[in-house]
Amino acid sequence: MENFFNDEIEKVVFISEEQLCNLSVKKLYGRYWEDTFIYNIFPASLCDKGDLLCDVLKEGSEPSKEGFCAIRTDGKLSFYFDGKKLKIESYGLYQSIFSRNKGILETDKMTRKRAVILGCGSVGSLVAMELARAGVGHFLLADPDIVEYHNICRHQCGIEDVGDLKINALERKLKNINPHVEISKFEGIVQNLPKAQLDEFCTAGDTVFVGCADNRAADVYANRISIYYGAYFISIGFWERAYAGEIFYHIPGKGMPCYECALGDGGNISARAQANHHVYSNQEDTEGLKFEPGISVDINFITTIGIKIIIDMLNSNSDGYIPRVTNDLKQYTVICNTSNTEIGGEMVEIFSYPLQITTSLVVGFGKKQCKESCSCKYELEEK
Repeated sequence: MENFFNDEIEKVVFISEEQLCNLSVKKLYGRYWEDTFIYNIFPASLCDKGDLLCDVLKEGSEPSKEGFCAIRTDGKLSFYFDGKKLKIESYGLYQSIFSRNKGILETDKMTRKRAVILGCGSVGSLVAMELARAGVGHFLLADPDIVEYHNICRHQCGIEDVGDLKINALERKLKNINPHVEISKFEGIVQNLPKAQLDEFCTAGDTVFVGCADNRAADVYANRISIYYGAYFISIGFWERAYAGEIFYHIPGKGMPCYECALGDGGNISARAQANHHVYSNQEDTEGLKFEPGISVDINFITTIGIKIIIDMLNSNSDGYIPRVTNDLKQYTVICNTSNTEIGGEMVEIFSYPLQITTSLVVGFGKKQCKESCSCKYELEEK
């Protein structure tokens, strides 16, 4: 294909250095994007996600005169289309994925970090995805539930995942961010997590337990386990309709009260739902159900603060790391999604100290014509 000036648009092959030098591979999978003329060769761990692009021909073979092919040449692969050799752009997979984190997070250290995600719903899936993007290299995913259609509007997974276990669906999403991520899974609640599995996974000082099940009893139990393993702990929970959320964190060895000591069952301090496991129902008549949904943007707004706390905790022993939020937040923080008292009651306030997220300014009309009419001049124009 040619462009406006009759210059031929060159096809390009994207491939990892590992794949480029893998001479044992016989077939290559990935995607060809017609709009960009790019062949994206998938890493071996994701080959089942891609289309079969070509067979790899043995060294000394003649390139095919029609279509796309690869040939083993001088210890690496060469690529051709209609017999013409193609340009290759190779990359270090891990280095390229996390290159934009450099100077903020030490990627080599982040890959050793471990996260136990207790509940892989709307909160847990977002936490896991963002930690994977931050470079966390090991995850233990625990959840007994499957992805259903009513989850999609708030979950990081989609229609293609409906019917599968949440831990399986989330595993696929994480590997699509970092194919080298190591994942352990448990189909059940935190109270039933096998000690042997935790013994193998947890490393003191590099592990965080994340309570995402919106269940206080599970948070109490999870914090106790985290203390046993010398690990960090955080709970991210929501009040009705997610108009507010609460975050509690615990760092071992810092003289901090645990969740149970500080909050007990929490029933005397907030309107947080005890559990959301029965929020949704297959019943056609939902009028009589306890129904406390929250839209995705409200859930994500609060969860993001929790994720920033997690990153602070995991990097607290890294030289030169400057905490983003933990120097300003106490152990227990309530975050509101609205300042409207009709929605959240008298105590709601969205941007309040100590979490000063933004500054809200009143702006005026700067143009003379606008000042005189108190209207934007463009709105005064005839349509």
